[in-house]
Amino acid sequence: MRSTLITGPIDEPLTLAEAKAHLRVTFGDEDDLITRLIKGAREGFERDTGRQLLTATWRGFLDCFPRFHHEAIEIARPPLVTVAEVNYVDPSGVLQTWPAAEYTVETFSGPSAQRGMLFPKSEQEYPQTRRIPNAVTIDFDAGYGVAADVPEEIREALLAWIGHHYEHRELVIVGQTPALVPGLGFESWKDMDFG
Repeated sequence: MRSTLITGPIDEPLTLAEAKAHLRVTFGDEDDLITRLIKGAREGFERDTGRQLLTATWRGFLDCFPRFHHEAIEIARPPLVTVAEVNYVDPSGVLQTWPAAEYTVETFSGPSAQRGMLFPKSEQEYPQTRRIPNAVTIDFDAGYGVAADVPEEIREALLAWIGHHYEHRELVIVGQTPALVPGLGFESWKDMDFG
């Protein structure tokens, strides 16, 4: 499922004070830099793991529904909070809303939540769609909640990333191209169980 952000979070999973305490910074001269590092850590974690840390609204896109009614649609950006609406373009080219009474949404709560699932209820089938790109859109909310709800293991990983990039912020030459010093990525956290 392809997805695009509709409404992002208004806060970050870490405060400036928390990051500064981790870095043992007591002055305010680099507050702007540290604030950017906090945002960069969250964005990097979300990009590399496909997870949503703080609650945000997303829109997912499919070219069509699954062929068989027993196949579930995996909703991107776990953990899934709720599906707000499912729309599709019918074979005549008319935009329709799939009634929520006709499908089931499974959310997996807790720190190790995996992708949520959506599938037709018993005795129901997926609607028919027109054969066009992005014929199906699914609006959903995803994320752990507010900053205090983000699992501690993730918060510690973000602080480690911030610490590394605070200490190693210079560019180096790789071949003929300036690049950031290789640092801690979050790719290995993609399938981590945060329980």
